[in-house]
Amino acid sequence: MRRFDGVLLVFVTGVLILGLAAISWQTIRSAERLLLPALDQNARTLARSVSGLVGQAGDYGIPLDRLVRAEDVLDAGLAENPEFAFIEIVDGAGLVVASATNHEFDLDGIDPERIETVRAPILIGGAEVGAVIVGTPDLVARLMVRELWLDVAVLLIVAVLVALELVSFAFSQASALMLRGLAQRLSALWRGDFRPHLPLKGSGTIAQEVEAVDSEIDRVRAEHETLRLAAEAKGDHEALAQLARIDKTHKLSGRRYETPVGLVAVRAPVFLFYFAEELTRPFLPSYIERMAVPVAGLSVEFLIALPITIFMAIMALGQPVLNVWTERFGRSRSIRLGALAAVLGFLATAFAGTMETLIAARALTAVGFAVVFVAAQGFIVDRTGADNRARGMSLFVSAIMAAMLCGPPIGGIIADRLGPSPTFLVSAAMALIAYICAVVALPADAGRGTVAAKPAARLRDCAIVLTKPAIFLLMVACAFPAKMILIGIAFYYIPLEMSATFEPSTIGRVLMLYGLVMLLVVPAISAFSDTKGKRVPYVVLGGVMSGLAVAHLFLWPAPWGAALFVIQTGIAQGLSTTPQSALVGELGRRYFPQLSEGGVYGVFRLVERSGNAAGPAIFAAVWAATSAEVAILFMGFVLIAGALLFGIAMLAAPPRPALLPSE
Repeated sequence: MRRFDGVLLVFVTGVLILGLAAISWQTIRSAERLLLPALDQNARTLARSVSGLVGQAGDYGIPLDRLVRAEDVLDAGLAENPEFAFIEIVDGAGLVVASATNHEFDLDGIDPERIETVRAPILIGGAEVGAVIVGTPDLVARLMVRELWLDVAVLLIVAVLVALELVSFAFSQASALMLRGLAQRLSALWRGDFRPHLPLKGSGTIAQEVEAVDSEIDRVRAEHETLRLAAEAKGDHEALAQLARIDKTHKLSGRRYETPVGLVAVRAPVFLFYFAEELTRPFLPSYIERMAVPVAGLSVEFLIALPITIFMAIMALGQPVLNVWTERFGRSRSIRLGALAAVLGFLATAFAGTMETLIAARALTAVGFAVVFVAAQGFIVDRTGADNRARGMSLFVSAIMAAMLCGPPIGGIIADRLGPSPTFLVSAAMALIAYICAVVALPADAGRGTVAAKPAARLRDCAIVLTKPAIFLLMVACAFPAKMILIGIAFYYIPLEMSATFEPSTIGRVLMLYGLVMLLVVPAISAFSDTKGKRVPYVVLGGVMSGLAVAHLFLWPAPWGAALFVIQTGIAQGLSTTPQSALVGELGRRYFPQLSEGGVYGVFRLVERSGNAAGPAIFAAVWAATSAEVAILFMGFVLIAGALLFGIAMLAAPPRPALLPSE
């Protein structure tokens, strides 16, 4: 990161954290002062409501000891108010006539003095004959404050990340690009770095300053080269040595590898677009469950998985074709069109009343996502070369990872407060903002030219690539089940299972751990695995670790088991993702020199994304036929077995030939 970017980000982050932390502290302190009185008032309201019902029964001649189904009324009261520990109806002597207990609390382990009680008298004929008592452990208040702190912490993190994305977006505009480019040039010169920068186009005073700095850099480099040629002609070795030292310290003849600043323009639309979909992660399976009407031959579990499977299948199978189409239609136009399709898809999902409507809405959203995904990648590929494409793609990947970190917890909080349907409306609004950002920031397409792109994967390529055991096992036994277990368990089963007990905000905090771990692990492993050349062990270790992660779902109660599963899966896939991609290119060059590297990678991406689509369907099918526990163990076993088989295949493979220059 350039010094200017670093100073700007540190300043903006510091100001945001301090400001938001102060607001958060005041908010929570105010909430704490209001929390206990509000709980007490709710308890009094419930006690008076029940005592009124009992009093009416008494007025009709039913004494307290003859009440019928009183426990059912008390259980219903606790179900609507889970923050209370118990409700009791007592007679005038203090003997319990009927009671209901919230089994979420271990009353035997709670000191009675730490349970706040409220009492509402039961009046029959104007005389007090008993009372209704409602108990609230002070633990409830502490738990609510803790939940509030967690929500505020999540909001603080997300607010900072979103603000930084918006700052990056602001600096992708024309005038800001010039200012940023000038700052980067001056910062480089201050460090003694005279390598040329990528050219910037523009007009105005700042553009003139950028042009002046670039001219001076070119002049200094040209004078150095002139002096070097003169010293060579004279055979002056001392002068050559001095010039070489100057060249080394000031990088006069070096080449700068930097990402074109114009690529930053695509990051904000991608982030906002993926953020819109990630908002739905915590509650999407339970939202689908409400419309899952049993159909002959299809289990309810499979019906719940069906919209998720169709969404992922469209994403996987549509991308090879869309690579050609977006090239012809225009990358910027395609991003805008895909965003609008997703807006309509989210709106239709919010108002869906039947499973058929929901599936159609999710399919439309998937088409929009596939178009944006392919077009955004193509936008970067079109504007980068071999030397800076990895840096350009890192903008794309990091935007998606940031959305995976921010979206689930925010979506869960919104769903807690407003419900699932309004959250889909928020997703539609976010996709619309992504469209507006794309309109404002992305350059206009040059025109609908000839088709230069080729499909990412062809059936012929698949038939050739999958004939070699090593690459077959890498794709089908490692990459495919890795995505299968991620979508099938983390994004389908866990939200569905936890929805029976936990609020969407808790589910969202669990799912955000995957994005957090990936953001931390992937960059470190990318550099380390390339440096140490240990790609195969990382792939095997990642597969085994991901498969073993299912043990947490059996060893720990929710939500801890689910959280540990998501964390270990994130670490495992962070370990294996980058080495996996590198091995595809390496094995492709070794076994299939007649194929383009893009064709081999196209097969890999197609197989990998097919795992996304297959995960929920396979899990649901095994779940319906046996049990959820068997489905979990089945997926873990498949991934561990596949990783070990790949490791064995690589050990048995013939010795590797000498590295090609591209490797």
